[in-house]
Amino acid sequence: MNIYKKITDIFVKIVSAVLMLLVAGIVGIMLYELCLRNFLNKSFRASTEACGFLFMWMAFLGIIVLYDKDRLITLDMLYVRAPRNVQNIFWFINKIFSLGLGLVMIVAYAGMYKINSTSHFSTMQFLSKAWHFLPMAIAGGFIAVKTIYQLLERIMVKTPEDNSKGGMVK
Repeated sequence: MNIYKKITDIFVKIVSAVLMLLVAGIVGIMLYELCLRNFLNKSFRASTEACGFLFMWMAFLGIIVLYDKDRLITLDMLYVRAPRNVQNIFWFINKIFSLGLGLVMIVAYAGMYKINSTSHFSTMQFLSKAWHFLPMAIAGGFIAVKTIYQLLERIMVKTPEDNSKGGMVK
């Protein structure tokens, strides 16, 4: 399980670097567009489409970093003061829904692929819209794999002392 943790950590670091490049790209395109509009009184649709493309990638890849750092919004505030057994039940429900979300994101991309692979951007004809939605599948895959790891880790780490204390919450 240790090697899995190292692989996901490296993946998250790569995604973090890509996110910084995406933000820099969006800022650069916006500055370019502002200069173009203000000084030359022109505008290009390609700038809008490129920013939308980069934003979509940024949004879904950002989910990977947030999920890895456990920063996504959850309802743990509702059961944090409950007994350990109740906390464990809600933790498992949360992880099962997270796994379902990850799988739905992958299946949705696969279902949309036939349509999106034949559709292209109006100004970026070389790029099919399947690339636009690819980060959704990547994020879904990461959520599913990370959730399976968390579930296995929680189940395998459980000791008899945890049973006597009433649960597995750390």
